[in-house]
Amino acid sequence: MIKYLLAGLAACFTVLPATARLDEGTYDLLRLVESYGVDIRFNTAICNHRSHAGSFKVDKGLPILTLCIDPDNITADSHDTVRHEVWHFIQYCKTPVSSTSLHPLLKDKAKYNELIHYGLSGFTIERIRSDYPDDHEWVELEAFAAAELFSAKFIGETVVNHCPLMGANRPIKSS
Repeated sequence: MIKYLLAGLAACFTVLPATARLDEGTYDLLRLVESYGVDIRFNTAICNHRSHAGSFKVDKGLPILTLCIDPDNITADSHDTVRHEVWHFIQYCKTPVSSTSLHPLLKDKAKYNELIHYGLSGFTIERIRSDYPDDHEWVELEAFAAAELFSAKFIGETVVNHCPLMGANRPIKSS
C-alpha cells in the first residue's frame, strides 16, 4: 500500500497541470525520512476524525508521520502536506529531550517572524492561530510557512543537517 501511494506521488507530475505547486522531490523526501526511522502511514483511522491532511506524533519513541491522501487524487496540497509534516519531524529532532511538546526550529525571533510573514498571508496566520491550540501555534505557523516556501529537496537537506539517523527516542505529544 505504501509503495502504491508513494508511486502515485511520483507519477502525478505527468498527470496534473504545470501550474499546480507540485514538488518532484516529494517521493525522495518521504524515502529519506523513512530511512531516518520515521514510520510513514497513509489513511489511518486518524484521517476519519480530523479535518487535517496529516499529522506528526511520537508514540513510544517512534516518530509517526500520517498522511491522509487519496492515492487516486494526488494534488499539490498532498505535496504541501508532506513538506509540512516532515517539518514537524525536523522540529522534533531539535526539540530538547526534556520537552513534552515540539519547539520551532528557528530560535531567533526576528528570523522566525521573517519566515512566517514572508511565507504566510495575514489571513492564513489568523486562521492557523484560530485552528490550533496555543501550545501548537508557533510550531504550526513555522511548518505551514516552511511548506509554502521551501522545496522538498531543501527540507530533505534540513533533515540531514538537523536529525540523527533513526530519530531520537523521546516522548513528544502529537501535533
